[in-house]
Amino acid sequence: MSAIAVPRPGVQERILLHLRDYVDHADKVEVPFALSQMGIANAVAIARSNVPRAIAGMREQGHLIERQAHVTGVSRKRKAYFLTEDGANIADDIWSKVSTQPVRLVHPDGRSEMLELAQALEATDLPLRHVDFLRYLDETGTVDLSTLSAELIERDLSKHIEKQLVTSLNDLPKTRRFFGRANELENMVALLEDQSSSILVPGIAGIGKTALAGKLLEGFTHRRNLLYHRCQDWEGSRAFLEATSEWLSAMGYNDLSDYLAATPVPKASMAVNLILEGLQDSPSLIVIDDLHKVGDETLISALRSLTLRIPEFEDVGLVMFSRSFRMVVPESDSTGRIVTLVMPLEGLDQDSSRQILTAMPDLDMVQFLHIYTLSRGHPLVLELINRGNVGETFHATLEAFVEQEIFSRLSGSEKRLLGSIAVFREPMPLEAISGVEAETDLLDGLVEKGLARQADSENYDVHDLVREFLTRSMNESLRQELHANATVWYRSRRGSAAERIEYIHHLNESGDTDTLAEVLTAEGHNLVSAGHTELLGILRPLEREGYGPRSWCVIKELRGDILSIQGRWDEAEVEYDGAVALARRHKMSKILARLLSARADIAVKRGAMDDALELHRKALEIQIAMRDAVGAARSYNNMGYIFRRRKDDRHALEVYGNVEKLLESEDDPELCDARISLATAFLEMGELDRARDHAMVAFEETEDKGVDILHARARAVLGRYYARAKENELAMQYYSGALEILSEQADPHSAVEVQILLGQVLGDAGRGGEAAEHYLDGLALAEANDFRMLQGELLARLGEVESDRSQKMEYLQRSLSVFRELGAVDSMREVQTAVHRAVMGH
Repeated sequence: MSAIAVPRPGVQERILLHLRDYVDHADKVEVPFALSQMGIANAVAIARSNVPRAIAGMREQGHLIERQAHVTGVSRKRKAYFLTEDGANIADDIWSKVSTQPVRLVHPDGRSEMLELAQALEATDLPLRHVDFLRYLDETGTVDLSTLSAELIERDLSKHIEKQLVTSLNDLPKTRRFFGRANELENMVALLEDQSSSILVPGIAGIGKTALAGKLLEGFTHRRNLLYHRCQDWEGSRAFLEATSEWLSAMGYNDLSDYLAATPVPKASMAVNLILEGLQDSPSLIVIDDLHKVGDETLISALRSLTLRIPEFEDVGLVMFSRSFRMVVPESDSTGRIVTLVMPLEGLDQDSSRQILTAMPDLDMVQFLHIYTLSRGHPLVLELINRGNVGETFHATLEAFVEQEIFSRLSGSEKRLLGSIAVFREPMPLEAISGVEAETDLLDGLVEKGLARQADSENYDVHDLVREFLTRSMNESLRQELHANATVWYRSRRGSAAERIEYIHHLNESGDTDTLAEVLTAEGHNLVSAGHTELLGILRPLEREGYGPRSWCVIKELRGDILSIQGRWDEAEVEYDGAVALARRHKMSKILARLLSARADIAVKRGAMDDALELHRKALEIQIAMRDAVGAARSYNNMGYIFRRRKDDRHALEVYGNVEKLLESEDDPELCDARISLATAFLEMGELDRARDHAMVAFEETEDKGVDILHARARAVLGRYYARAKENELAMQYYSGALEILSEQADPHSAVEVQILLGQVLGDAGRGGEAAEHYLDGLALAEANDFRMLQGELLARLGEVESDRSQKMEYLQRSLSVFRELGAVDSMREVQTAVHRAVMGH
């Protein structure tokens, strides 16, 4: 009998069908796992991160409710979902239609028959519900029972309990041989198996830290989820967090990925909370190698927090390998409990050292003791000695030994080839080094000698110790030449931000200041605005010599932008001041206006409104003279905001009128951002008709134009307008559209602004609880990105919508503290008035 393609109900319909079976649990204290987000995701076969989005519309339409509940099998409270009476009626209607759909049922004995879905449920002894049938239904409308079992069905429905172990060891170099370390391994395994804890393993370069890491991970394979992350000089916390988020996503937890997509500068506390939530009920081991290479305080702060909290979890371990002996994580918590065990890695013992020296079987004890004393049991040095078959000559120091006995024996071509690999900061394929005048067939010999290392089947690199010896002995002209060859490789491979940063690094190291200046001018601002603050490591050491005034001005501006993102405003202002002086001296008007606006932004963040207003006025003069309509509109809007803060509506309306004139006279799509800001300002001032007109124009200008975040903002303003006009159905329509767009965006500042707008829409519609959810989401983003003025504003708004008096006071006091720290006097006065009203019970 031929199969019939059966249309499967949509996600929302399947969720309603799923929840239909649990209507009796709405008032229960403890509810089944099936009512949690993960339970719903399992039942209807979608990612857990998509559940809130799928549920949002149903909740707004009154089909279901959400509340915190104790979930069976989960240690902490979780969000659970229950159908309302309307939702249950709709679910019944859906089942009436779905139950009569024909499905082809293949029985375990090979028989097949066409049945209605309701009949098919009765025709099997397996524990299958209607949503299970829909989940296993293929595109031909067939359910093959021969592939199913009760155990498989249960596993699919309870993935939070029995997870497939996930291994992410992409950066782990291959280890050719491994000697000794039995005691170290035994101690580490015993500690990690006994309790959840952290281990710090310091040791000098080449002592065998990476090999030990690989052996440790090998011992936990098929027993735990495994993550190996190797730190690099040019990376910060984001690289570790992104690697962790991909690993957690493979384990079925997407919240960290969602958070990183929304913020270019993650906050340590937020990231740690998400990591540990993802590791709940998941036996896991995280190994971080070369920790000494990262000076990023966010990563160090995250690791400190992880070490303190890991003991609260079951079967979770963190092992850190570092060349530094500095104690970067706490050894004990505030109660005196040991949270991190320090296990320094020393040289190998004599027996293990002898095992490495296989090429010298006749080595007498005197010669061996000389080598052993000189090498201090250092595995890499012993390996190099063995492969070079040296050992008869006595040397005073290890450095002299390596230089004279190993590097001096290399041919010029071998040194050049080794150097061409060493200049890259990550393993590279052969094509990347083919541009040098050296025989790549020498590579096998260098690998055999232990000087080069094959990272995987295609890529090669060198050990850090070898790189250090090479860079110390390499002359400057050769070093610049090899870095220039590296720029050739990256010049045509700049698709990702990481590749563009590597290109910039090699341009800098090659001494090509002209091209470096061009690339920084063309691409620097986009990289910084996307949150790639690691660029500061390249920009900071640059010196004035060799750069023209415009290029040096851009370099100082980029430094200031990164420092401002990091909240280091004093340092940012020093960079901006230097750039402003250059821009004035060399009449770079456009850059000068941009710099003045950047200075004004910092002044606003600090609450120095007079200074900000004066800086905006100066920027505006330049923008008007240059006929820069986009810049002028932005400056007018910023000035209007300051006037509104001062309750000076007359001047605010005056500058906003100037924005309207620009919008009427200029036809530039980039002015749409200014139009939305203007609409928002008019809404705040009660100029509702003007707000609606501008928001509607912005809505039409941005629809289907590929500017989603602007369209979301326009929708949110319209939603708020209709909420003010008491047209709640229209308000929710625009609100829902904005929320859908927002969920897919990665611009943190705009995301915070839209969350505020959405909160205002709901607040105006009298839905304070839902408004608070958006304000809290916005606050998390604002804290993560150090948007301090927005933090204060969001806390104040939370105080406005909170009904519980003690919680209201807490939000307002926190807002007051933020504004006091910034010195935002006007904002402080507003919050103090709100506190007074709360105290008086108004």
